[in-house]
Amino acid sequence: MAISLAAMKVWACLLAGLIAGSTTPCAVAGDEHDRGTYNNKMALLGFLLESAQQRAGRDVQTLCLLMSISNDVTEQYVETNPEDVQIQQRLMAMRQDLRACLANQADAHAWADS
Repeated sequence: MAISLAAMKVWACLLAGLIAGSTTPCAVAGDEHDRGTYNNKMALLGFLLESAQQRAGRDVQTLCLLMSISNDVTEQYVETNPEDVQIQQRLMAMRQDLRACLANQADAHAWADS
């Protein structure tokens, strides 16, 4: 499947935002910076996740992998920002989604093996 020019532009912008957020000097670090970096990472992962969901019939493994990475990024953010209740709630929902994805993947493997 070819990636459209518009999708490539979005991906490039998200990647640039992630890199810029990740390489900002520590002197700027604070709650807003942490949340901005988290948001940049999640935007990029969201784009990749959406792409994998479009191919989910063939690519459940990639979908689960990206959900797992998103879960890890969110856990790291919550560890350093335990006061962010909104993200803690998001993490609980993400864990449920990941469990469902992994169960779906296991079912797909079991079906393929039979």
